Amino acid sequence: MDALFPIYCLGCEKEGGWLCADCLSAISAKPLFLCPGCGLASAGGTTHRRCADDTPLAALISPYHYADPPVRRLIKEYKYHGAGEIEKILCGLTASGVDKLKTLFPAPAMVVPMPLHASRERLRGFNQAATIGGVVAERLKLKTATPLKRRKRTEEQARLDPAERRENCRRAFACAPMSGDVILVDDVVTSGETLRAAAQALRDAGASRVIAFALAHGRGDRLKI
Repeated sequence: MDALFPIYCLGCEKEGGWLCADCLSAISAKPLFLCPGCGLASAGGTTHRRCADDTPLAALISPYHYADPPVRRLIKEYKYHGAGEIEKILCGLTASGVDKLKTLFPAPAMVVPMPLHASRERLRGFNQAATIGGVVAERLKLKTATPLKRRKRTEEQARLDPAERRENCRRAFACAPMSGDVILVDDVVTSGETLRAAAQALRDAGASRVIAFALAHGRGDRLKI
């Protein structure tokens, strides 16, 4: 199979595997530390006190930059095609990122992965946020829950402009009753509209605080969630 369908490194395109040892070792954490309310610099990505009424998120934690080609290609290849070896690599990156930023997470808390619409999950065969969320829970020794549901099948956010993204996520989520702190997990954060909508549903359902964790962030400038 390797001879007929060779696999090339997503970083340097060398034949042999999805990510060679050199490219894997070259991936470094580039955390995003911006207030989810105003998008300005914030210690640990926490929401400024003055911004608390402007966002349902108490903090945003994201260890890697989506602009890094190996990170971006790994996430996209796993998300849209699925591959066991890529899953192991992403789980390793998640574990490393969580370990480096462990002091920023609340405890106790419940880990909640961002849900896919049922039809999309059936088509894809898995939920990448659930895979990442499982690693987050394991590293932090927390439990996972799935109170969030997609009310509608939204369009892929990457294809939409800012106004379309907001409308796309409007009333997209329903949530079972919740309490306590929640760590909301997704694979990538860019504009943050999806995280905002899901976090608002969690808060409306009774969650005390919602801290978002995204494996990679697509922006390093101003971000408002």
